[in-house]
Amino acid sequence: MQKVVVHVGAPKVASTSIQSFLRRNASGLREQGIYPLDASLMPIKPDRISPMGPDLQFEAILDGAGSVQEKTAALIDRYCRAFEAESRNAKGGVIVWSAKNLTRLSADRSILLAAFGEVARRFDLEVVLYVRRPDLWLESYWKQFALKISRESPARWALRRAEAGYPDFLAAARAWAEAIGRQRIAVRPVDPSALWGDNLLLDFAARLGAAGLDCSMTSENRMLHPAFLSFCHRHANLLFRGPHDVRLFDWAEAAGLFARSDARIFGASVRQRILELLADNNRALLMQFCPAEVSALIPSWCPASGRVEIASGDLDLPQPARVRKQVERAIAWGLAQGLRVQGRLSRA
Repeated sequence: MQKVVVHVGAPKVASTSIQSFLRRNASGLREQGIYPLDASLMPIKPDRISPMGPDLQFEAILDGAGSVQEKTAALIDRYCRAFEAESRNAKGGVIVWSAKNLTRLSADRSILLAAFGEVARRFDLEVVLYVRRPDLWLESYWKQFALKISRESPARWALRRAEAGYPDFLAAARAWAEAIGRQRIAVRPVDPSALWGDNLLLDFAARLGAAGLDCSMTSENRMLHPAFLSFCHRHANLLFRGPHDVRLFDWAEAAGLFARSDARIFGASVRQRILELLADNNRALLMQFCPAEVSALIPSWCPASGRVEIASGDLDLPQPARVRKQVERAIAWGLAQGLRVQGRLSRA
């Protein structure tokens, strides 16, 4: 039976780095009998321009017309056809595919999970799910998406999300385990004390049976400077067209506006409170799906109960004085005009 490894996310847990690893090592992987597919489920090309990211066709099927049964059948046909086609090249090797949006747990999750349940019956399927300590995940999500659309301070936004039980990696892991079988899913916790930086890509390569490849993390995982992120948050209505607009961030990365490696958006008391709110969920996740890491991670992921007092300076970002704010607004307006010109030139 053909071996297929599917990396399903979660989003904001080095998914971009894993896909970059597959793309830049495509030739080396094939030499070792490992056959990577791009976002459209086609073989990754050696020219490194193959599309990566989310499975957009999956989103189109879910959002399109048709019954649950018809959408499930369409996904089964899509995935099985792609894996069967590549199996003719793999000839007993391993097919690997990564998509960032396969941990979605919305109302239509049953369609995706039912489709992969059928994939598991036709192929030797292994699903890999990387999860991240929740305070770090919320911080990453805020700076990538939420700062562009939420007017709350990052701390208030994150605490509100944690109070609502988010992120819920446990629900994602349980849903996949129920759909394909517990023995087919590997949940790997990403944490500075266990699996971090290049070690994450080394871990993923080891799961594929690959060795001697470029497992270095690239710059897309470096955090931009907190002062720049705060500026973007204050003037988001001018600078961004939506949560997925990355034009300004691309500029900032090209200019090298990165933070120090130890820089953080959330203060220590906010982090502690987030982990307190999600401690029970985290403990169940680690004990059920990550038993080898329990002793190392329980102290940091599941702090002792007892409501921590949020430090007065940790809840809200400092606001600039009136004159500086006016200068900032002018700068933001100028940047917005530059982004518009760049957009027109790119379409010309």
